[in-house]
Amino acid sequence: MRPAEPVSPRFLGGPRLQRLLADTHGDLGLAHELFVWNVRASGAAMEAIHVFELVLRNAIDRELRAWNQAMAGTPDWLITPHVYLRRALNLAEVAKAAQRGRRIAADHGRPLCHDDVLAQMSLGAWRYILPSKANKSKQKLWEVAISNAFPAWPGDWSAESVVSRVANVHGLRNRVAHLEPLHRYDLRRARRDMRSVCHGIGPDAARFFVQTERLLPIATSNPADKQNT
Repeated sequence: MRPAEPVSPRFLGGPRLQRLLADTHGDLGLAHELFVWNVRASGAAMEAIHVFELVLRNAIDRELRAWNQAMAGTPDWLITPHVYLRRALNLAEVAKAAQRGRRIAADHGRPLCHDDVLAQMSLGAWRYILPSKANKSKQKLWEVAISNAFPAWPGDWSAESVVSRVANVHGLRNRVAHLEPLHRYDLRRARRDMRSVCHGIGPDAARFFVQTERLLPIATSNPADKQNT
């Protein structure tokens, strides 16, 4: 059935519509179908990332709370971080998160707490706190604390395999946030990466992720795949 308002340069912009038409051999109806799929795929991707980020964030936070308590006398590693954490964190981002958290806490008539800052940290914070060969403090944190967040990670898989999977999901998140099309993006791989990282945290975390996302059926219904068959 022809949509009441098909895609047009007025709504999407000329360059975006031209890309859709190029991927559908100039068929305006298929271009509309592909645009609608991209919108739904973006929604499903963000739902999956929502769950993934919460699972990852809380797993890392649990370990860093325990480690910072032992090393600095407080579990509030985002407020009073040990020196290793100060060297590993993007302190400017933490300061911005604390500023946002402080406003929210003030609105509720209470002082800032660790969870207020944690809630304001972005997915990029968890990507970039993972080990990096260029930062010895991050490597040390991985060895003494953060690796414990992944007790079910296969023993022969390296830390880099965690980093690369989280980085891929972070890239997908940025792509969706900037309204980039997804019909040429490997959503199945991104979903596998999210599930693998969750499974490294625990099989129960992987099951929780799978039962609360809908990315796989969306990915398998990509109209662009039909154009290539």
